[in-house]
Parts: sequence; C-alpha cells; structure tokens
Amino acid sequence: MSREEVRSFFEAYQDAFNALDGDAVAELWHVPSGITDSRSTTWWADDAPMRTNHRALCDIYRGLNYGRADHQITSFLPLGADHAFVDVWWTLRRKDGSILQQFGTGYQLIRGPHGPQVLLCTAYEEDYKEMTPHAAV
Repeated sequence: MSREEVRSFFEAYQDAFNALDGDAVAELWHVPSGITDSRSTTWWADDAPMRTNHRALCDIYRGLNYGRADHQITSFLPLGADHAFVDVWWTLRRKDGSILQQFGTGYQLIRGPHGPQVLLCTAYEEDYKEMTPHAAV
C-alpha cells in the first residue's frame, strides 16, 4: 500500500468525520474490523453493528459542539501491496475553534474493494471523559 493511497484515505476519513456522517465513516471500515483501547476490544463481524458504532460516535461529537478534525500522519509502515500500519495525530476542534482534544491513534489498514479500509483501530489516547468531564461516557 503506497503512502499516497494512505494520504488520500485519511483525507477522506477526516472529511467523513468533519461532515459528522457516520455512514461515510463506516464505508471506510472493512468488514470484519475492530477497535481496541485500554479498556476493551470490540470486533465487528458484520456491517450493522460497526455502522451503528460510527453513527453513535458522530452523535457524541455533535453533542460536544464538534467543528472539525485535522490529522497528521506521524508514521507509515507499508506491509506489502495490501496492508499498512499508520499512526495518526488528530486535533479535534469545537465550532468556535477551541481544541476539543488532541490524541494519537494507530490504524491497521487493508485493501478493500475500493481502496484502503480500517481493519483494526488502536485508540491509545482518545479519552471521551476528557472531552466530557461532566458526562459518564
């Protein structure tokens, strides 16, 4: 998988989140796929629960006055023609431009029928409680 493919993928991924379009985000995930963080690992064998998760995440962001995300690829490791591991630094801003959160996330990408897709996301820094100290997210 080339650096250019990965760069284009994350531009589309960022745009899907900036539109708060959970279905557009889900289209960029492979089936099956999963997400892991320090608390748990979720593996989606089917499209419907994965899609529901991304819609819910967009709803959380919407409720936090999310304005936009910007990303920077901090490391890229091609793993043959159809895979790559990518570490991304995200900056999430509220509609007023203030920082909602900054964090790193790792992605194992796999080539799907229409290009790269997320196979596994390692959310090693994003903290919903930091974004919503008043909520029990």
